[in-house]
Amino acid sequence: MAHHSYMLSKVINKFITTEKQALTLSLFCSIFFAIFGIGYGLLVGSNAIMLDGFFSLFSMGMTGLGLVTAYLVTRPDDDRFQYGYAHFEPITNFINGTIILLLCLAALYSGITTLLSGGREISLGHALIASTIATVLCSLMYFIEVELAKQFNSELVRVDSQEWLVDTILSTTLLVGFLVAMGLSAIGYDQFNHYIDPALVSLLAVCAAIVPIKVLGHSLREVLKIAPEGYIPELIDQEIEALGQRHCIRCYSHLAKSGRRFDLEINILVPIGQEWPVARQDALRHELWSRIGDALGDAWLSVCFTHEERWL
Repeated sequence: MAHHSYMLSKVINKFITTEKQALTLSLFCSIFFAIFGIGYGLLVGSNAIMLDGFFSLFSMGMTGLGLVTAYLVTRPDDDRFQYGYAHFEPITNFINGTIILLLCLAALYSGITTLLSGGREISLGHALIASTIATVLCSLMYFIEVELAKQFNSELVRVDSQEWLVDTILSTTLLVGFLVAMGLSAIGYDQFNHYIDPALVSLLAVCAAIVPIKVLGHSLREVLKIAPEGYIPELIDQEIEALGQRHCIRCYSHLAKSGRRFDLEINILVPIGQEWPVARQDALRHELWSRIGDALGDAWLSVCFTHEERWL
């Protein structure tokens, strides 16, 4: 199933050419799954299926917020936001992660209280059909958005794909749980079926909480302007150190990341007696950018020169 979903996602990706189109597709799919999950859950009496629907409902709101953000971050800086709109991206992702985590905690509370009160009876046949449909379609959307996130290098689409991953985990867990329940019925243990649905709700809530916790950790680092990790910071440190050695100057850098944009500030301490006219300064900026520009992309770069250490 995963292989067929992957191949179909490749075909659909040819028709999705922008980040905004990807989020729009996700938004309409979230609307469908919200209506399907909540409606079918009410029909068969399953809180677990309803939880899946409510998760899609919240995802719909979060995808809509992400779509608005996708429009904002492509706008140039203006008088009000003079550093641009890139910082809206980690803020949006942080809000998404927080709301999903709260939904998981509420579902966990509901599942535990239902278990303690004796469980509930559901229509297993219809529940199995619903969970099968949801598993197939949610996994398809996940594979589509994973590919699109790579194609557009979009953190918004990547986070949205994680929401579909959570929904796929929820639906798959439901499918397995309902199969177990039907197996128990087949061998004469029907009395345990009352506990299947609330047990699934509790299990789903715990499993689904893992993804928003990871998203929150990643987004919070960017919101708080914590120095990023990985290849880019290492590259910048190496190039700045080499730059200082080539020109006999001391360089100090400050790096942060807001969504898809890096903010890099470099302060250069020029020895007394060295002359650095504007043309020479610009030549150094061009030299530096030729080495790191491809890695940084559309970055905010500031290079300052001074004779005094207090300005570093």
